[in-house]
Amino acid sequence: MDNEELENIKNTDIINEITEESNSIDKENENNIIEEKPKEEYCCPQKKKHSPCLIATGVLATLSFIGVIIILCIMLFGKNTPNNNSSTSKVIQSGNLKIAYINTDSIMAHYEYAKDLEKGLKAYQSSLESNYQAQGSKLKSDYESYMKNGDKLTLTEQKRKEEDLTRRQQEFPALQQKMMAQLQERQLEDNKKLLNAVYAFIKDYNAKNQKFNIILSRSYVSSTVLYADDGFDITKEITNGLNKEYKEVKGK
Repeated sequence: MDNEELENIKNTDIINEITEESNSIDKENENNIIEEKPKEEYCCPQKKKHSPCLIATGVLATLSFIGVIIILCIMLFGKNTPNNNSSTSKVIQSGNLKIAYINTDSIMAHYEYAKDLEKGLKAYQSSLESNYQAQGSKLKSDYESYMKNGDKLTLTEQKRKEEDLTRRQQEFPALQQKMMAQLQERQLEDNKKLLNAVYAFIKDYNAKNQKFNIILSRSYVSSTVLYADDGFDITKEITNGLNKEYKEVKGK
């Protein structure tokens, strides 16, 4: 044999010896571990395992929280996606949410249609009050006339007159309640007309200009807006548009 073959045989023998020694060491370590394991279990009890239900609940809660954050980010900063339904068209815009507000107290004070409705309601109220007073005065006059001239009537006529006066006197309080109900019904109808006119104009105005995603109302008594910069106030613009529209309708 040459020198290279001898060296290869020696290297092979050395590798086999090292492998046998490592295997024997591993077996001894395994035996030691097997012998010491009961002691460790006896001295140090195992940790309790978490329930699968608790782990699943935690995972779902985390995913839900992440989902809410994603939805909020899409609503605030994402682009509006068009609806698949072709019958409804939505404004597609990029950037932040566009919001404005309207002072409803100012609308009621400067909108000519609101002023005319208020005048009409006051006239109707005056008419009801006049009718009520007139019937009260007539009842009082008839009663005084009967007290003066009732003895000139026959007994049958006296009985009929007394029954008529008694009936009218009993119905008089109900007449007042009836007139108040009529006034409230008229006021509700006028408010409905006014709100419908304002809402329809704002919807048409915003659709033509495609300005805002949300338009809020603000008033002294009750308001959804506690504070807002004046730059978000479009009251004057809306009021001018409403008066222009009403003037055109009224002139026809």
